Amino acid sequence: MSEKSPVVSNSNALIQTEVDSFSASLQRYLNHLGLPSDNVLVEPAERLMVIKNLPDIVGRLSPEVKAESMYISKFVAACGAGLFDAALNMLWNEVVVNLRDKVTRFDMDYFLDSVVTDSKRRATFKTEDDLKKLDEWELIKGCKDTGIITEIGYKHLDYIRDMRNHASAAHPNHNDLDGLQLSSWLQTCIKEVLAKEPEGPVLEVKRLLHNLRTRIISPDDVPPIKANIQRLPVDLIDSTLRAVFGMYTSPDQDVQVRNNLKLIVPSLWANSSKQAKRDAGFKYATFSANAELDRKQLAYEFLTIVDGLAFLPNDQRALEMDIALDSLLRAHYGWNNFHNEPSHARVLASFVPSSGDIPDEVNEKYVKVLTLCTIGNGYGVSTSAYDYYVSMINKFSEKQYYIFVLLLWDIDVQSRLGFRDCEKNFKALARDFSAKTLNANLKNILNAIVNATNPLSKAHLVTAFKQAVENISL
Repeated sequence: MSEKSPVVSNSNALIQTEVDSFSASLQRYLNHLGLPSDNVLVEPAERLMVIKNLPDIVGRLSPEVKAESMYISKFVAACGAGLFDAALNMLWNEVVVNLRDKVTRFDMDYFLDSVVTDSKRRATFKTEDDLKKLDEWELIKGCKDTGIITEIGYKHLDYIRDMRNHASAAHPNHNDLDGLQLSSWLQTCIKEVLAKEPEGPVLEVKRLLHNLRTRIISPDDVPPIKANIQRLPVDLIDSTLRAVFGMYTSPDQDVQVRNNLKLIVPSLWANSSKQAKRDAGFKYATFSANAELDRKQLAYEFLTIVDGLAFLPNDQRALEMDIALDSLLRAHYGWNNFHNEPSHARVLASFVPSSGDIPDEVNEKYVKVLTLCTIGNGYGVSTSAYDYYVSMINKFSEKQYYIFVLLLWDIDVQSRLGFRDCEKNFKALARDFSAKTLNANLKNILNAIVNATNPLSKAHLVTAFKQAVENISL
């Protein structure tokens, strides 16, 4: 037994005596007032359990943090009084105050750009005091997303937050809390928040954002930055992507900062999750719906830089693809089309994801325009645009093969098929689709197109062919 044991024992005995005396006095006073006195205070033994553990648990805090931890003092006072529900509320208040302080000291703009996705709401957050407008679940989730707290810490805090909502004095309740639970939650909050500062990869993000805002970055600086980004956890990459998207689409952003961002956002995009990419596309659609024209234009620039237009929501992508298809078709029919088509083909291709999925609203138009451009106009095909056409056509699905067959009833395509080279190119597409389709009826029709001896421009007039097409089911 250590030399200090008698002192500790005496101290605990004294505390227990004082706790028992306080409880008895308070119970008598409540009875005198005619108020309920049973089950108001936690049993002294439970209070003593917390008090015994306090020195070791609170000892994890630095002197500087202890000196500022007013709510921990209130937590201890509430525990001693036997009001565990109030104590839990005080503990949670300390966590919230500490996290807000960490957000402010770390990078508040980065945090808010990552967490507050509504641009109009984001504009209302300007000072440290505005952090109070965040719901507490947003605060802890945002701290997790930006690396201020760990994934494990977040899970613990989310549970404690839930218990605070249902078992603390924050709301009416009659839930029983015991000393072991409360001691454990205090230890968790100190270990994961109060005694812990951001470290590791999250500090790399902080340095990156600081340099983007304050320095001039050149292409020669990009390789090491790209290498650092690739080493970051995907959650941090996603939150950084959301932050830099917010920076880029801010109309008031400094030109040099936006130029810096242009150099590094492709690396962030390439290493981010699909959900983060979809979030960026959704923000563009939101800007459009809210008539935030400056932000919409900047978001379009951002998505163009990272080749991310394919991640627009389907309704917005359908609208943008319709415009791109019209532009490509005008270039195809216009003067000097072989020279003008590539830029429009490149824009259209940027809306097509790797899956090849096309919004239903523009699917038929998409297949028709690509087919017309790929079979040419009688004078040939734009060789500079051809690779874009092949890339998009290689992603065709069964439904698009079927739409391709139906083009034989389209007057614009019929007109093109009057040219020998165009008919030859149309048959080449049919041969490629026939080798890929798994639909037996569709394969037979595509083979019939390939082997046709009569002009394809008249194929739609053949009754047997028309009936065979009508019998296809997808």
